[in-house]
Amino acid sequence: MVFDFLKGPASEKTAQTTKNQPRYFEDDSRIQGVYKEVLVVYQVEKKQFCLVQLLRVDGVNMDILSVHEQAGLNEDFGTFLSQNILYEPQITSLNSPITIQPFLDQWEKSVENYRKSSNPNEALLQLKASYLVEYQKLQKTMETSKKQHFVTLSEKIVQLSPEGIEIAYEGLKDKVRGVRSGLQGFMGKFDCQVTICTIQETRTIFRKYF
Repeated sequence: MVFDFLKGPASEKTAQTTKNQPRYFEDDSRIQGVYKEVLVVYQVEKKQFCLVQLLRVDGVNMDILSVHEQAGLNEDFGTFLSQNILYEPQITSLNSPITIQPFLDQWEKSVENYRKSSNPNEALLQLKASYLVEYQKLQKTMETSKKQHFVTLSEKIVQLSPEGIEIAYEGLKDKVRGVRSGLQGFMGKFDCQVTICTIQETRTIFRKYF
């Protein structure tokens, strides 16, 4: 990682940039860089740098739960928030389109492998190919989406130095570990998956929704 942001806040860097000087993505973005597997973000409203990581929660559809189960889940969620209030988790729910592209890729590969096999049955090959065409048509007309829930955790960089960033990083890791454990504790019975987002996924979601 390049520690260019240590020179000062993004607003200061922008003010110092003249017409004859090159402008960089960091001059106009909250995202200032990457440290290990987390984002370095400049919080304009607080005028401070922090490290950010996202957790993705998949697997709960409230509509299929009974009234009793929904009440229990809401109660457990309230307990989770109260226990983790000092971590200040920010929870965002987004509609994510459902894609069958991985399935299509596998099916297309299966058709191609069968076509190249010795003495393939022409009727069976045509049947496999026709299914592939139908699945491809289905994907183009699909308008199905699912809810994905993201938990944003951040840690302020108190000292703008490599050592200060490492301290913030260790603090953020503790937060992520604690919050993830808490989520898995009360949502595990619903077969939920609590995943630490990759840096690529975090960057994409952060730019798009935050």
